Amino acid sequence: MRKLTVVGAGKLGSCIAYEVANRGLVNELVLIDLYRELAEGNAEDIKQSLAFRNGAEVYAGDYRDAEGSDVVVIAAGKPRTPDMKSRMDLIEVNKKIIREVASNLKSMGGEFVVVTLTNPLDVMNYLVWRYTGFDRSRVIGSAGQLDSSRFRCVLSRRLKLSVLDIDAFVIGEHGDDQVPVFSRVKVKGKPVRFTDVEKVEIWEELKTSALNVISKKGATIFAPANNTANIIQSILRDEKKLAVCSAILDGEYGLSGVSIGVPAILGRSGIEAILEWRLSEDERLRFEAGAEKLRRIIEQVIGSN
Repeated sequence: MRKLTVVGAGKLGSCIAYEVANRGLVNELVLIDLYRELAEGNAEDIKQSLAFRNGAEVYAGDYRDAEGSDVVVIAAGKPRTPDMKSRMDLIEVNKKIIREVASNLKSMGGEFVVVTLTNPLDVMNYLVWRYTGFDRSRVIGSAGQLDSSRFRCVLSRRLKLSVLDIDAFVIGEHGDDQVPVFSRVKVKGKPVRFTDVEKVEIWEELKTSALNVISKKGATIFAPANNTANIIQSILRDEKKLAVCSAILDGEYGLSGVSIGVPAILGRSGIEAILEWRLSEDERLRFEAGAEKLRRIIEQVIGSN
């Protein structure tokens, strides 16, 4: 028996729940939301979608119903809007939401894994860890795979190749200082090199990819939902697969006291290993700059509590 709870049953949270249920990853799915009727409506809609496929139990509930979960997804919070230049604009409002959610999770029993999606992702993931006191391996921010998928789409268009032929990752902050790892890009299994001009052009397109979607449809939904479902699948099925996710570092990459996107191996217990890739000098400097910015913000947020 596998059980998932999604906290925040809005557009993104419900889409994650649907994707997980549709894949048959869980036997029980609980939706929690401040607006109970929203959770109830989405739960019934998902349940009806499964009628010819599987018999998973899907229902709206509260944190008592979440007991026994294998994974808890936090999708609660105010989303980024077209007028926001940065995800950091969401810190104050979402910090309060994360504190309340974390308090409820802390009171629950079990060794469940937490997957955070609330923005600004790295900061909020760190706060989940700090407020709950959970082992850092059990607290995962879902963003790096999403950024990596966007990187692959940008390269696919530029190189006029199928996205499935491209192997590329983004690490670092989920934001302006994200690090497209050009030094590890492969096309059909072979390394590819880019000029400095090409890197800048690709980087600029990558930076605006999310806001471009938001400006046209109001939010990014399908891409973060699918990539998060992949992370959940790796955990529930103990796949030991590589995924870039925001992790609480304790010495890896020479950093501590920050949550930031890194390559990790995911399995039943959450993050089972963090891989320390060799980066180019430019990539290392950008990664460290993003980490330092996040550390300063985290210190300010904690200090303001």
